Amino acid sequence: MISFRSTKDDTVILLEDLRKAIERNEITLLYQPIVSMQERNTVGFEALVRWQHPRLGTLMPTDFVPIAERSGLINQISIHVLNKATADFADLIRKTERDLFVSVNISSRELLRHDIVQDIDLALKNCGLDASRLRIEVTESMVMDNPEHSTQILKRIKDLGVGISLDDFGTGYSSLSYLLRFAFDTIKIDKSFVQARSQHERLVVLRSIIALAHSLDQSIIAEGIEYESDVTDLLQLGCEFAQGYFFGEPMKTSDALKMVMDEAAAQKA
Repeated sequence: MISFRSTKDDTVILLEDLRKAIERNEITLLYQPIVSMQERNTVGFEALVRWQHPRLGTLMPTDFVPIAERSGLINQISIHVLNKATADFADLIRKTERDLFVSVNISSRELLRHDIVQDIDLALKNCGLDASRLRIEVTESMVMDNPEHSTQILKRIKDLGVGISLDDFGTGYSSLSYLLRFAFDTIKIDKSFVQARSQHERLVVLRSIIALAHSLDQSIIAEGIEYESDVTDLLQLGCEFAQGYFFGEPMKTSDALKMVMDEAAAQKA
C-alpha cells in the first residue's frame, strides 16, 4: 500500500484512469472491525475504500478522492461504495445470523447532494439490508461547511432509519451547540486523543468526550486502539466500542466473514 503524491501531469493521468476504474472493478472495499469493549466481540465494520491501480498499486482515499470530487466522479464512486458495502453486509448478516452494522464514509461533496438520500435508500432496497444495519459517517468540518443544508440532509438520512456517526471528533469545531443541533447517534473519538503522549492529558480528554457523549445519549467509538492498555483505560472510562489494529486490520469481506464465524464458534465452545 502506498501514498501517492501527484504532480499536475500525474493528476491528469489519474483522472483518466479513474474514469475507467469502476467499470474495471478497481475500486474496492476493505472492512475494519468495530468491537464491543465489554463483550470483546465484533459488532460492526467500517468500510474503507481503496483503488487497486494497475500501475501504482493500492491507492488510499486521500490519493484520489480530491480528484474525484473536483471532476464530479465522486458521485459514481459514492454510489458504487454504498451498493457494494450494503450488498456485502446483507450477505454477511445472512451467513452469520449476527446483527452487524456497516459504517460508510461520505465526502463533503456528497453531503451537498440532495440525491444522496435517494442513493442510500435505493442501495438498501436493492440488497434487502435493514436501514438500522447501516451507518453514515461524516466529519465535523463537513457538516459545518454548510450547517443549514447538512441539517436537512442528515435528518432525511436518519428518517430512513440509518444511523449517523460523527467521525474524527475533536479535530474540528468541537462545539456543544452543533452536537445538539445535528443529533448524532455515535461519536468517534479521533485516534490522536487515544494515542496522546501524555497519559494524564489522554485520560482527561477521553473522560471529557465520553461524558459529553453519554450526556447526549450518544454512544462512543474510540479509534486507533493499538495496545491492551488502551482497552483498559477506555473500559474504565465507560467507552462502549472501539476499532484499531489491536482488534483487526482492514480486511477483505471473506476475512470479515471468517472472523465473525470464528467468534461464534469460540463462544459456543
